[in-house]
Amino acid sequence: MMIKANSEPLRSWKAFENQIRSKGHCLLKRLDDFPNSILVTGCQRSGTTMVSRMIRRSEGVTDFQFGHDDELDAALILSGYVDHKPKGRYCFQTTYVNDNYDEYFSSQNGHKIIWVLRNPHSVVYSILHNWRRAALNRLFLSCGAKFLDEKEKQKVNRFGAWTVGRPRKACLAFNGKISQLFELKKHFGPDQLMVIDYDDLVQRKNKILPILYRFTDLPYNDHYTKMIHAESLNKTKGQSQKESAIVSNICQPVYLKARNLIDT
Repeated sequence: MMIKANSEPLRSWKAFENQIRSKGHCLLKRLDDFPNSILVTGCQRSGTTMVSRMIRRSEGVTDFQFGHDDELDAALILSGYVDHKPKGRYCFQTTYVNDNYDEYFSSQNGHKIIWVLRNPHSVVYSILHNWRRAALNRLFLSCGAKFLDEKEKQKVNRFGAWTVGRPRKACLAFNGKISQLFELKKHFGPDQLMVIDYDDLVQRKNKILPILYRFTDLPYNDHYTKMIHAESLNKTKGQSQKESAIVSNICQPVYLKARNLIDT
């Protein structure tokens, strides 16, 4: 389906869902108009915002932000909803792509993908304590509901996502996003896809950042380490034992499997 460029951008993810995703528009329609772009993705609440902003503020990268949410701005540009004339090289945060991840496969203009992993305890805790119910439900229905058994799927189809507990919804959404990484790894080689772990990056930034910038073909500067902060590493101290057990049972095996793909 075609989408007409608009001069007035959408101002919320709810509006993006209603006006673009739900209507079947291609989310990465204009990606190849921005050659050699760097795409930062992963599960939501995994540190992709920090990484993408660091790269976007680096030497040799165009800062395209025009609104209050730079990932939403990227989504509007790449879908073609707002007009933007390419000028230079870009870094886009694309966690929002979700179950449209197969759109990455049709882009062939020198793009590089950085997948940011993060331990599921931090991700799930952050989702449950920072997201509204509707946002979690959208992510769950997009990426996690497919992991339910048939009886649970029938309940969700009949009564809605509220029939599944919030911790379990967040865990299944996490697993759904990580399953997309396994598919991307089948299609892209090490020169196109790099996997890093957020916790590793924060704790060993002096070692990992030069490797990351070498992958992106961007000049590295030591002052980029100042954009990496460790404040959120201990955020799960408030996680209950029950919630922690659910995360360990559902997500930990998938996370450990994904860690085998790390390139740093």
